[in-house]
Amino acid sequence: MDFFFTSITWLGSLYLLLPLSGLLCLLLLWSGKSGQALLISFSLLITILSVHGAKLMFRRPRPLTTELLVAMPSDWSFPSAHTAQATAFFLSVTLIAFQTLPPLWAGLFALLSLLLVGMVGYSRVYLQVHYISDVVAGMVLAALIVSAVRFVILSFPWLQGK
Repeated sequence: MDFFFTSITWLGSLYLLLPLSGLLCLLLLWSGKSGQALLISFSLLITILSVHGAKLMFRRPRPLTTELLVAMPSDWSFPSAHTAQATAFFLSVTLIAFQTLPPLWAGLFALLSLLLVGMVGYSRVYLQVHYISDVVAGMVLAALIVSAVRFVILSFPWLQGK
């Protein structure tokens, strides 16, 4: 399980999510779906800024452990950035899936996204670099941000760019 969780945790890393988001946004812009590109890009950007701001505000130390499978991150523990970033990305993409895919496929995509976010969150606890409360806070923070960004985009039709 060590290899699995050290691998799955990368699904919340900006090394993966930033290029993937950039590519998706370019594809969406190219197909005339600027509102969906805004949802992904602003949700992820605001989540990144908010989670790191919260880390500086709360300054919760990371779990004390001696047997790490990954390098202990140098920043604060609360909230989990990996979990928040994965939540923001996969929730945004899931909302887009419900707009563009048939309901069955969108539902399957939503289940897969939920599973991936849950595994990223669990991986952070398994790898002993976060507490469960860090992971839950990251998920909640990102879900609130994605919801707010979606609300703003839907409130201004000129942002939607269908």
